[in-house]
Amino acid sequence: MRPWQILGCAISAAALSSSAQAHADSLKAFSVPFELYKGHIYVHAFVNGQGPYRFVFDTGASGIGRADTRLVKELSLRVTGQEQNSDGINVAPITMVAADSVRLGGLEKRDVTLASRDYNVNRKPSEAPVMGIIGRDFFTERLLTIDYPARKIILSRGSLSARQRGVVAYKPSFSIPVCFKAGCFEGEVDSGSNRSLIIPKALVGLVEASAPVRIGSGTSANTSFELYEMQLAQPVRISGVTATNQKILYSEPSDDTINIGSDFLKDYVLTIDQRHRLLRISKPKR
Repeated sequence: MRPWQILGCAISAAALSSSAQAHADSLKAFSVPFELYKGHIYVHAFVNGQGPYRFVFDTGASGIGRADTRLVKELSLRVTGQEQNSDGINVAPITMVAADSVRLGGLEKRDVTLASRDYNVNRKPSEAPVMGIIGRDFFTERLLTIDYPARKIILSRGSLSARQRGVVAYKPSFSIPVCFKAGCFEGEVDSGSNRSLIIPKALVGLVEASAPVRIGSGTSANTSFELYEMQLAQPVRISGVTATNQKILYSEPSDDTINIGSDFLKDYVLTIDQRHRLLRISKPKR
C-alpha cells in the first residue's frame, strides 16, 4: 500500500470514528430543566445554531414546532408558504418558514418547517418574549418524560409497556380516556394549556359539579372564548391517577374533546412513547 493510501485510510477511519461517536451521543438520554410559569413549560432551544431562545414545550402543538415572528426576522428564516391551522374550534391560515436546525439539549432536528405567527400578543412588558414552540413531532423517536414536580424534561431511548400500571394506548393528539362516574370520555393531553380540565359544554350536567361561574375570557390560536368554572363533586381518573377536589372548566364556544392541561398535570409525571403509541400519567417517585 502506498503512503498516500495509508494516509487516506487513516483520515477515513477518523471520520468514521467521529461519525459513530456523534451517532452514539445522539442516542444518549439527557434531561433539560424547565420553568413552569403561569401553567406553561418554558425551555431554552437553539435555532440554526443560534440561541438559546425561550421556547414553550407544548405536547398539544402539531409538527416540529413554531417560530415567533421576532425569531423569523432575527434569523431571516425563509417563508415557504401557508397551511391551514386548527385550534379545535376554528381553522385559519398560518405562515410556514424553513429552518436549518432546531435543537433542545442533545436532540437536534434538521431541515425543518415551522409554523409562524406572533406568539406574544398578550405578553406583558415585564415578561420575556416567547420565541417559539417545541411541538410533539420533535420527540417522535424518543421516550418523553415531563417530571413536573422536579421541573425537568427527560428524553431517552426507553419505552413503555402496555403491561405497566397506568399505561394507556392513545389516539391522535395524545387522546386518552378521562373517566367520571357518568362514563369515560376522550381527553387530549396538552402541556401547552395552562388550565386544568376543560370539558365540552355537552358534558355539563352529565358530571357532578357545582353550578358554572364565569371567570373571564381567553384566546386560542384562532378563537376568542368565554370561560366558565365548576367544582367537581366526584373523583376523576386519568391514566394512572385518580384525582379529587378538581376544578373543571368549559368554554363558549366549546371544543368537542376534553383538554387536559398543565394545571392538572403539575403534580404528576407525564411519559409519552410515540413509537408504541403509549402514555402514562403517574405520581412522582420521591
